[in-house]
Amino acid sequence: MEQICNLLNASPFYQHIGMQVEHIREGESLLTLNASESLTNIHGSIHGGGLASLIDSACGMALASRLDPGETAVTVDLNIHYLRPALPGRISATGSLVYRGASIGVEEAEIHQENGEILARGSAVHLISRQTT
Repeated sequence: MEQICNLLNASPFYQHIGMQVEHIREGESLLTLNASESLTNIHGSIHGGGLASLIDSACGMALASRLDPGETAVTVDLNIHYLRPALPGRISATGSLVYRGASIGVEEAEIHQENGEILARGSAVHLISRQTT
């Protein structure tokens, strides 16, 4: 799992928005977002797209912990409930695997501001496939 964390943390998108995978464990993930002013909307809160990226990644990483070698997964559905405005600063997301079948995974995630306030909840469905050589 450490190799996946390092690979994702080196991705241009993760670096661009300030997102980092802290850890991936069996069916669980923890990601953080160092949400800078550059991610704010016209109201001064973090744009919903930044939070959506965090939920999508937290869900995907929870599933990644249960993929077999040669399997990949792509998001086919993402649902988010924004509960309160997110302010610039450190934001964390926890993802958990709800169901892992032969061809789909279902996950949930929750985002919290650094002070512990819940900001958003979401769920995702991923299509699982095997890479062919």
